[in-house]
Amino acid sequence: MSCPPFPFLSVLPLATSTVASLFKIQLFSDTLQRLILARGNFSLGSFQHANFADLALDLPTSIEGSVVKRQAEYLAGRYLARLSMQQSGLFNPVPPQLGIGMLRAPAWPEIVTGSITHHQYSACAVVLTQPLAIDNFVGIDTELWLTSQQAREIAKSIHNTDELHVLVSAGFTSEQATTLLFSAKEALFKAICPFIGEYFGFDAAQLEACYMFECNTMITGRSGWLQLQLTANWVATRAPQQKYRCWFNCRQFDVLTLVCSNAVDTQWLDIISEDYRYSDSRFYNHPPLAG
Repeated sequence: MSCPPFPFLSVLPLATSTVASLFKIQLFSDTLQRLILARGNFSLGSFQHANFADLALDLPTSIEGSVVKRQAEYLAGRYLARLSMQQSGLFNPVPPQLGIGMLRAPAWPEIVTGSITHHQYSACAVVLTQPLAIDNFVGIDTELWLTSQQAREIAKSIHNTDELHVLVSAGFTSEQATTLLFSAKEALFKAICPFIGEYFGFDAAQLEACYMFECNTMITGRSGWLQLQLTANWVATRAPQQKYRCWFNCRQFDVLTLVCSNAVDTQWLDIISEDYRYSDSRFYNHPPLAG
């Protein structure tokens, strides 16, 4: 039995693909079927150009001329997005093809909003079954755990020392903390970029707190949420919210993060509060500021 990445999700029947390059596909949904998540693995060694035709997926010119890795991850993301949209029951007979829209993000049909992510061998797509709005948006990201060298090279561009302290105090190594914050801020960007309309940096948001489920006992398998606050005024004035909850799920090789609107989050918190406990000792925030 597959384990849902977030406690407000439950497992749906397994899905399959007709091509060897896509496998271990899993589907999940919340109890209201407002959010549907599909994830799976893809293989560069098994990928073939003909997989697009086999799965009846469009191959844009910009992707056709790219490297094999880009083609394989694009195929995986679009296929998982189609599975998620099909599961919603909103499309008859089949969902439309996803184009490439603003800031290179997927162009979703107007009746849903969604997000796609992938790393070296895994992809994930998530769909909210209502149109994009200030109370209905979503962003998802997955990242392989950074090595020590990779983390050192990018850490200063991802977070400040206070943000790092929050996660190290929670039991993460500095490399894991940098990875988690990189992923969380990527998910936040995907969630609100339709409102902002242009790129913004990692310093536009700051981690305020880490809140983990009490039952977690080790880094691999830990889950909970991060509290993020927008700090760049020009981003905050366009954004639908000022603070964001970013759900996270840690696995052995990667981390998955999810940012949704408060209206969606509130429903999930009400649902999981009966089954999951929290403790003050599991709440980590900034140390007092000097002065």
